[in-house]
Amino acid sequence: MRTMVYNILEGGLGRIDPICEVIRHADPDVIILPETWVADEFEKLADRLKMEMFQAESPRNPRGHIGLLSRLPLLQAVNFGPLDERLTRSAFQALVQDKHGPMGIIGVHLHAKESMKDEQIRVRELDAVLAMAVPFKSVPHIIAGDFNAQHPQQRIDLNKAPNFIKQRLGTDAQGTLPEQLPRDAIAKMLTAGYTDAHAIGRQPEAFEPTFTTAHPVFRLDYIFLSPHLQHAVSSCRSVCHPMTRFASDHLPVLAEVNMEFVGR
Repeated sequence: MRTMVYNILEGGLGRIDPICEVIRHADPDVIILPETWVADEFEKLADRLKMEMFQAESPRNPRGHIGLLSRLPLLQAVNFGPLDERLTRSAFQALVQDKHGPMGIIGVHLHAKESMKDEQIRVRELDAVLAMAVPFKSVPHIIAGDFNAQHPQQRIDLNKAPNFIKQRLGTDAQGTLPEQLPRDAIAKMLTAGYTDAHAIGRQPEAFEPTFTTAHPVFRLDYIFLSPHLQHAVSSCRSVCHPMTRFASDHLPVLAEVNMEFVGR
């Protein structure tokens, strides 16, 4: 089962063709898509890829929608955006049917920006996300999406960051950027018993950034595995394609899970 996370940037408006090219190149079975708030574009994407779609809309954030596309049978899907006020954007809980058994999927798009105050919002959101995972305790599942957060071991050169992020971070009296960004949110996922699929078999210096496509410095997009799946992932990588820089400001992440080796 090939699972992709792809933030398509502002609904994918005017960029459905390159987005489709990138997705077809990766050939995923299931795609978690933050920022699908332009309904017509999301429907067009689903139609062109011939995949079943589910849209989780946010009642509090008109640009907080997150979508799911699947060519596997979609057994159930629930939009948690209206159900938990801790979520600044929407999130969904879904179940798909692989030939080897069901797989649970929780799709998220957490609060953005880089300050400790912003990180505290993300940590609070993760309380809601982890509560969504409780019904999947006995089911192999992933929690995936744009976490807008930094891995505790990620090596980041802020001097290479885009100017708009440098401006948000600010500098001290000597014009120096902060040495570190907050890293509590991803640490919370790891402490909760989930495995970062991209970190399997990699040293931190080999972690691949996903943001931005023009200035690839940060890794914001993650696929976290429940304990059932820790030994079932054969690879997890950023997807590179000539169209990625035209399709979105995020690179997609693709994980391959061999459901034959899932611990149940």
